[in-house]
Amino acid sequence: EEHQMIYEMCRKFADEELAPNAGEWDKQHAFPTEAITQLSELGLMGINSSPDNNGSGLDALAYAIAMEEISRGCASVGVIMSAHNSLYLSPIDNFGTDAQKEQYVTPYAMPLTDDDGSQKMNIGCFGLSEPGNGSDAGAASTTATLDGSEWVINGTKAWITNA
Repeated sequence: EEHQMIYEMCRKFADEELAPNAGEWDKQHAFPTEAITQLSELGLMGINSSPDNNGSGLDALAYAIAMEEISRGCASVGVIMSAHNSLYLSPIDNFGTDAQKEQYVTPYAMPLTDDDGSQKMNIGCFGLSEPGNGSDAGAASTTATLDGSEWVINGTKAWITNA
């Protein structure tokens, strides 16, 4: 029953909000800010993150159903949602410390309300591709070195997903 509700909600959103706008967003090279904010308000930008960290706490099947319908409506929005949930939130939610989850998952799983009452959506990014080796993770040359109490990151990225 829960999966059917996710399917119907995402199908309606894809048909009414995404599909009618997808072509224009692509032509204009526009980031679909309002659509992503709406996804967040629907609980889809933290769909399988823990409720302890503002996530919806749904299972992998619910996520797959949501991804299929959202991507059907607009492939670009599907990629944004997928990178945010799978490449950004999931590793921290599954393997991070409680402090890391509080800092890097909680404010990203649902929209936040600013002091003026406006909604603010944080979107997680992912950087893998490097000049000369593309998305071959094994060939990555960027390094992270602990220097005292700070991490120093050296390297170059060619593209950052969701940046």
